[in-house]
Amino acid sequence: MYFADEAIICTNPELSSCRDSDKMIGFIASKSRRAELNQTPVLQRLIVTRYDPVRAAKDEMLSLDDIGELLGLPLIGVIPESKSVLTSTNIGVPVINAHQDDAAEAYKDFVDRFLGQTIPFRFTTVQAEGFFTRVLKAARG
Repeated sequence: MYFADEAIICTNPELSSCRDSDKMIGFIASKSRRAELNQTPVLQRLIVTRYDPVRAAKDEMLSLDDIGELLGLPLIGVIPESKSVLTSTNIGVPVINAHQDDAAEAYKDFVDRFLGQTIPFRFTTVQAEGFFTRVLKAARG
């Protein structure tokens, strides 16, 4: 952290995680070499992991707007909640290489944004259910 030019702050959509991230943002802003030498601040950006737009819409977790308001950093990535991340971690293989799911795609988007590409955010809004999904849910009760 001391010699960083850029920092990616990773947080979960939970208040305790955001508080920890806020502390780290402060440390980077005040304790880095750039801060000590009165240079341009470390470029800090935010990635939110384990995000579920359905739960955020129900106020069961912090929304991206809430997190942005708390931390005040530009968002560079949103990774949806996914079992494949845990599986990949347990077998020691990056999720991008091991799985073809939303989390893997979101990590690829994050990398592309970090490298300077302009890519729209995916997996951040509640997807409308199709006709057949609604019918099946109604049939199940």
